Amino acid sequence: MSRSVLIIFNPTSGAGNQQKVHAVQQALQDMGAQVDLYLTQCAGDATRYLQDYTGPLDIVAAAGGDGTVNEVINGLKPHRSYQFAIIPTGTTNVLAAELKFPVAAAKLADIILSDRVLPVYPGQINQRRFLLMAGIGYDAWVVDNVDLKLKKRVGKLAYVLSMLKQLRNFGKKRYRLVVDGKTYFANSVVITNGRYYGGSFVLSRKADLSKSTTQVLMISGRSPLRFLAILLGLPLGMIERMPGVVSVAASEITAELLPAPGQAPVREPVQADGDSVTELPLQLSMESQPISLLVGR
Repeated sequence: MSRSVLIIFNPTSGAGNQQKVHAVQQALQDMGAQVDLYLTQCAGDATRYLQDYTGPLDIVAAAGGDGTVNEVINGLKPHRSYQFAIIPTGTTNVLAAELKFPVAAAKLADIILSDRVLPVYPGQINQRRFLLMAGIGYDAWVVDNVDLKLKKRVGKLAYVLSMLKQLRNFGKKRYRLVVDGKTYFANSVVITNGRYYGGSFVLSRKADLSKSTTQVLMISGRSPLRFLAILLGLPLGMIERMPGVVSVAASEITAELLPAPGQAPVREPVQADGDSVTELPLQLSMESQPISLLVGR
């Protein structure tokens, strides 16, 4: 029986790579699948299109970066039996790197029609889904302030420049978190479902996409130099063991900014899967039902 595949492609993600997506589409059709291809028009379009889609559907494939994956999972309708796939073409493809996805179009098509799935558990932040990670404080400031025009020209280098600019602000703000009923305080927070950060650095050895809990890394310190020392643990895969870092598993999290005395309320961004998606206060809960992600033989 022929399988129905919908590819949702963000042509502005990374270098676009429309040729690769068409090659995957052709390979799927050669294997007997019925394939529809939709090119997104603007931010949020993937979510809206999928929510309104009424055609036959066995597999939804997100073609783009981690932001495109995020939009697609937010359009997936609950309690539907279709499977989820990715075609990595974006500036950042942390999920594809974590799962060691191939580059070749024919191998990606094999994965999409393989029927071998990994159950992955998304979370919800202020009622919006995320699949990989979220951030409060430094991590969110970097994403919120990245130059999008520069990102289109130089890719990941735009994030590096934003990281350097935001480093001086570390320690100026403090957050209160309630993690599964226990209160913590931190100057920056990274919440991750997967092990990797940026596609190649081990962020958390305790995290696992197939677990129904997320891993919360809470970083404390008032000095940017101290924070820089903590970051040096990232390429060594030791950040959870660095002084000033507390890492705990969680199902439910709330977080808020603790304002300085006399300070007026300020906007405090939250990033999820590489995009600014909401603001504090934050309410996060992990979903109890997984998404079936196709990962190949």
